[in-house]
Amino acid sequence: MKIIRDCKVCKSTLTGKQTLYCSPRCKNAVHQCYPAQKKRGLERKLRLFSLGGGKCAHCGYKKNLSALAFHHIQSKYKDFKLDMRSLSNRKMDSVMKEFDKCILLCHNCHSEVHNPELEVASLSSSRLL
Repeated sequence: MKIIRDCKVCKSTLTGKQTLYCSPRCKNAVHQCYPAQKKRGLERKLRLFSLGGGKCAHCGYKKNLSALAFHHIQSKYKDFKLDMRSLSNRKMDSVMKEFDKCILLCHNCHSEVHNPELEVASLSSSRLL
């Protein structure tokens, strides 16, 4: 007995190997639209946040997800950054490979790691002029 299914978007009858959508246009209307990408990126970041220890590896900050970033321990091995765009649009396998090269840091600690020469105590007014 053949099961007749309808497209999730336009409700037209699916044919051949189609299982959810009748065309790329209908699939993109649901899967590639901005709200879907934003939701997928947030879900993935939350998952990686948990896998990464659930807090900043340096200071322990864990209050707001947007204040946390994935820092590549060795930047020479970085293939791409793990921002919301990459998290939502890349295959999870490649995201996980990149995640394995990172630690979770809050934006303050991340800035300090990348700019240690800007520590206020070490800066003198004569160096700034």
